[in-house]
Amino acid sequence: MRKLFVAFLVMIAMTSCNSFKIKVNLENSNGKTVYLQRYDKEELKTLNTAVAKNNKAVFKVKKNDNVDAYLITMDNWRRPLTVFADNQDVKITGDCQKYNEIKIAASEMQEKLDNFMKEASELEDEKELYYFVLDYMKTNTDNPTGFYALYRYKWAFSEIDMKRYLDFVPKEVESGYKYLIIDYVKAIQRTNPGQMYIDFTQKDVNGHDFTMSSFIGKAKVIILDFWASWCPDCRKENPQLVKVYNKYKDKGLDIVSVSLDTDENAWKKGIADDNLSWMNHVSDLKGWNNAVANQYTIAFIPQNLILDQNGKIIEKNLPMEKMDEFLSGFLKK
Repeated sequence: MRKLFVAFLVMIAMTSCNSFKIKVNLENSNGKTVYLQRYDKEELKTLNTAVAKNNKAVFKVKKNDNVDAYLITMDNWRRPLTVFADNQDVKITGDCQKYNEIKIAASEMQEKLDNFMKEASELEDEKELYYFVLDYMKTNTDNPTGFYALYRYKWAFSEIDMKRYLDFVPKEVESGYKYLIIDYVKAIQRTNPGQMYIDFTQKDVNGHDFTMSSFIGKAKVIILDFWASWCPDCRKENPQLVKVYNKYKDKGLDIVSVSLDTDENAWKKGIADDNLSWMNHVSDLKGWNNAVANQYTIAFIPQNLILDQNGKIIEKNLPMEKMDEFLSGFLKK
């Protein structure tokens, strides 16, 4: 009997050694469904779900040689929490309604990434940020957080930069973010200058269908603008866009604005408050899951594409300070 009991204890110990726990303790989460997810190459799969009781949910996870991120999310979150557990117990604390203040206590890998992300968020100069992220990537080629950093700040890197990093990292370092970067590089080539526009239909502010192909040819130049009322950089840029529109609207310029809003009232208020007086404003109110944004591989906002009267993309992400000079020269042709 004693031998059986000892064997039982050994079995329990072995089982616990083969797994770790992700403990979620978030205020205002009681009764909400918590999702544990992970990438299988570029496909995001839900591994488990739990309903929070007393604001708590616990996931028991089998240890894995692949130390890629686990993702924790709830309904209505814009993006999931990214957790690099490295086969160690994880504690997630905070308030589910205050996403940016949630704390993750996990592995040394996670702590290093958190410190990097905090410092990166405080950098305002894009060139300085570029080199800061690049340095992190170069010093983390032995783990998947380098891929995560590149994917998170992919807007700061060229296609060549991303391809070089993919070739630079040892093949044995696996991450879903590696495959997302590969797919992203392929996708953005579809909207490079010289390519034709991608047609779409989406609801305008009045609930009517707007189809891009029906608008092509009605202006000499179309700025396809991606923005959102909740985006500070977009709101900061809007007055310059309005100025450009007012200057060139009678010379052949028009604008189609695609909003990544989720709140219809906030979207319409943003249009009114910023005096975005052009007629064509569309959105499906799905935020970052906006269908048009996905078609055009929009990874950040504000972002723009400039089309000629035939629908060919002639410029992409032209800085607003260069927009006036570009339009002045192009509309003289």
